Amino acid sequence: MAQFTTTIPLSKDVVSGTLKNGMKYYVLHNEWPKDRVCFYFGQNVGAILENDDQNGLAHFLEHMAFNGTQNFEGKGIIDMLEKKGVSFGKDINAYTAQDQTVYNLSNVPAGDSKLIDSCLLALHDWSGFLSLKDAEIDAERGVIREEWRTRRNSEFRLRLETDKILYKDSKYAKRDVIGDLNLINTFDYQVLRDYYKKWYRPDLQAVIVVGDIDAKEIEKKIMAVFSSIEMPKNAAERYYVSIPKNKGMEYVLAKDKEAQETSVVLYYKKDFDKVKNNETIRRDLVNNLCTDMMNRRYQEFIQNNETSVLGIGTGTSEVSRLTDSYYLYVTPKNNKTLEGFKEMMIETERAVRYGFTQKELDRNKEAVLSSYENMLKNKDKFENDGLSEELVNYFLKAIPFESIETQYENVKTRLASITISEINQAVKKLQTSDNMVMTVTGPEKSDVVYPAKADYLNVMTAVKKMKLEKYKETNTDQPLVTRVLKGSKIEKETPVEGIKGAKSYVLANGAKIVLYPTALSKDEILFAAFSFGGNSLIKTEDIPSAQIAVSLVESSGLGTFKATDLSDKLNGKIVNIKPYITELTEGFKGSSNQKDFETMLQLLYLYFEEPRFDKDSYSRMLTGFSNSLENAENTNPKIFQDTISQLNYNHNKRVPLFNKEFLKRLSFEKAAELYQQRIQNAADFTFVFTGNLPENTLSLLEKYIGSITSDATKKENFVDNHLDPAAGISKQLLVRDMNVPKASVYIRFVKQFPYSYKNVFTSRIVEELLSKKYLDLIREEEGGSYGVHVSSGISRKPSDEYSMTINFDSDPEKEEKLTKIVYEQIDLMQKNLAKDEDIQSVKNTLLKARSEKILTNGFWLGNLNNMFLNDESFKDDAIYKKTLDSVTAEDIKAFAKEFFAKPSTVEVIMKSKPQSEKAAY
Repeated sequence: MAQFTTTIPLSKDVVSGTLKNGMKYYVLHNEWPKDRVCFYFGQNVGAILENDDQNGLAHFLEHMAFNGTQNFEGKGIIDMLEKKGVSFGKDINAYTAQDQTVYNLSNVPAGDSKLIDSCLLALHDWSGFLSLKDAEIDAERGVIREEWRTRRNSEFRLRLETDKILYKDSKYAKRDVIGDLNLINTFDYQVLRDYYKKWYRPDLQAVIVVGDIDAKEIEKKIMAVFSSIEMPKNAAERYYVSIPKNKGMEYVLAKDKEAQETSVVLYYKKDFDKVKNNETIRRDLVNNLCTDMMNRRYQEFIQNNETSVLGIGTGTSEVSRLTDSYYLYVTPKNNKTLEGFKEMMIETERAVRYGFTQKELDRNKEAVLSSYENMLKNKDKFENDGLSEELVNYFLKAIPFESIETQYENVKTRLASITISEINQAVKKLQTSDNMVMTVTGPEKSDVVYPAKADYLNVMTAVKKMKLEKYKETNTDQPLVTRVLKGSKIEKETPVEGIKGAKSYVLANGAKIVLYPTALSKDEILFAAFSFGGNSLIKTEDIPSAQIAVSLVESSGLGTFKATDLSDKLNGKIVNIKPYITELTEGFKGSSNQKDFETMLQLLYLYFEEPRFDKDSYSRMLTGFSNSLENAENTNPKIFQDTISQLNYNHNKRVPLFNKEFLKRLSFEKAAELYQQRIQNAADFTFVFTGNLPENTLSLLEKYIGSITSDATKKENFVDNHLDPAAGISKQLLVRDMNVPKASVYIRFVKQFPYSYKNVFTSRIVEELLSKKYLDLIREEEGGSYGVHVSSGISRKPSDEYSMTINFDSDPEKEEKLTKIVYEQIDLMQKNLAKDEDIQSVKNTLLKARSEKILTNGFWLGNLNNMFLNDESFKDDAIYKKTLDSVTAEDIKAFAKEFFAKPSTVEVIMKSKPQSEKAAY
């Protein structure tokens, strides 16, 4: 038996132990989100332990955990939690992998002691008390079939082929988790029960509870609930599967008609450390610094040269429970595979041969330390789920779990002791001559030529002998903003009605600024800005250039800094800012910590005043677009999405498809011109900031936003270009060749009628009620789809509009029946009153979500932005609850009748050709 251990002590904040039956438990008090608790149930078992006649049953068993247990009949676990606002899928879920199975009940109200007891009882039942009734097993076969169908996309199919070599001569090559469909359809009930009885047992399980609870009290409950579970006598050994070592390099080429790009990945396999200690952690930190610096060099190489690649990268990746890997990957341009691979190997060899510079190392040390400093300052915002997952990894893999204070001090000490000499020795050891696996994936097309294995090996040998120059570093010491800024003073200050402490300001240059200082997060500032106009004011023929304008600037840089130099300049800073141009607006979204708030404002200033437009960057963008189009042009996913787009916008020429004509209409000069046309004039923008704003916020805003060129007399508005579906019903049936028989159904309803705050809730309740109906009828009763996704939306501009989208995948032979069910339930929603208990369940979910979101800066930024964007008032908790409570079954029925009465309807169905027709074809 092989299992990992660590010499690093578990954080003293965690209450932990092992019950007499071998079950482990970990309990941690944490207050984010406030008044919430997560329950995780980790199992050190997965698909790798299946016998050949059980292929896929570990995953099947995971599904069955939600279909009846000793204490919860049928969907009892889900029903119990959904009544308390805990949602199936979002909060109630599980996953199965080759070596583990993990269940979770997340965001459970922590103040409900009976609910906490019930959650622990659910975990108890998962341990060894599933019902596994014949009828429930048979019903779930259909759900698994549809999950199998949904997951078999191009990426999955390629991975199945490459796994045969990556896992060569090991059991992993035969276990893809979802399993053998023929076996899923026909396995005997007892075979599933045998797997369950053999492997679901206390010594391979752990209870993990993290949240706003008394850890000691939860420990007592765990002991009371789980201690009585018996450990089976003569239990089977939990074995671990190794991947055989290999001499030299194994190679596999996998092609697929729907592959979007060519990719070459070179793995260097190595064993995971059996014992995690300070030495191994420090070594991993050294290696991570190496890969970070290497990735930065790759980006600079692509940015500053005419290359044969679209992307290069390196890092580490878990291959299996026992096997780790260092990898190099390259995404070459079409039919430039060998050239792109050579470029990657040359830049890698340059680092191996000559090493990195002290400045590169210092920069990366600073970035790592800054990241930990930011986590330390915001330690009260560590989420329950994230901490739970870390404890799962501690249980399964002995990955150390320390407090952030301890982590920070350890990282600081380790970084201080790491020298450039040590780094340059480490980078030489990442590649090995044996245990290499190369996987090449790409489109299956007659005009795409792939090199042979020998070609890659020849390149690797040749590069080792090449004469190479040392890496030359660019200087990034100059300031971001070089101009002397005069700024503008505040001329007007107004309180924001309904939000105490929020204020609106107008600067002398006309810029409008909204500030809401909060203490919701110790060191977080969020930012948004908007101006009306967007693409709606741009000529139809120029729309393609407008759609790439922001990307052009982002890939070119700002001020005196090219994009890669700007990245170096910002290294170690916690700052992010991104411009956007949409149909009706243009603006920004951003975030920073308090220390780097001024840097964010400097970047904002540069995006207005000194954007760069680099022709080489534009050329690389065009090459990327062209490659993408060549590979995707006639694939099923693109045909499906293009058809949806055409019908949703009634073939409006202002919503162009991404095709050859789109590329022909692109213009470097026009993209630059349109960016400057849209992102200009601070007087036409509203800037919103929230978070722990520094004391000198106003003076900084006056300096930077106040220095943006402005014209208060020039105000723009958007134009309604009627980007809507046609009146009535627009339908399109696509019948296509497919590797796996499948139908994809997309239905969208759109209707314009007056907005009301109450309708916000009514629309959402209709969405959730339909989702539940489709879950019960289409997924569970019919076994017809892995899931039906329903989403609703309300927009206020250019006019009040409600929409609802329904989509799912299914067996093409069942599509008509399932689509009929979709429409039948919509009809019944208009005729019958929904059950009060179902309505209340949705209301509880919405109230619970509101209570969680209101404690975040993101909630306040979004609300403030929408208030000024749509000229709305703020709806406080009292208004929110009162309005939600007022929604009745009659309201829901009335809304459904109004919304579904002759809306614009788009229906696109894509299905595979019948097997006989496909064979004839």
